[in-house]
Amino acid sequence: MKKILMALFALALLTVGIGAQSADSISKASTTNYYTKTSLSGEDLWKAMDAYQLSVSIATVNADGSPNAAVVIPGVTKDREYLFFGLAVNQTGINMKERKLIVLTATGYTAPKGGQKMSYSGARIIAEYVSDPALQKKLVEQNKDRKATENTYFLKIVKVLPIG
Repeated sequence: MKKILMALFALALLTVGIGAQSADSISKASTTNYYTKTSLSGEDLWKAMDAYQLSVSIATVNADGSPNAAVVIPGVTKDREYLFFGLAVNQTGINMKERKLIVLTATGYTAPKGGQKMSYSGARIIAEYVSDPALQKKLVEQNKDRKATENTYFLKIVKVLPIG
């Protein structure tokens, strides 16, 4: 009986560990970055997003473990610590609220010049859903001039990675 209980306990711990997500576990999914020279970061990335020069897709995970993707048009808060956007009530919003960690991919390209090939630009952004109502309210107030409302989703920028 003790062996069965110990086995069940070990299985429970393993199951909890499998469900745990962290920014590091997401960022280690890709071990080779092919576009580091054309990836954007820092103010270059935020300016490109503010100017709508990048297409942004958001990846979440459904409750059954299947992938979910959507296209969003995020803004960047003035302090450059959060992304924000509106979203209809849908599975992507549910997933953000339930699982917290999100991966966004912002991509654009530079048109070829002369003999150059087209090059991709952008970044992968790991973010965390802001669930604290007080912080959401504060972020709305700070970003009203950027069209943030009480229905806006805010994501804390956790890590910016090369595009791929």
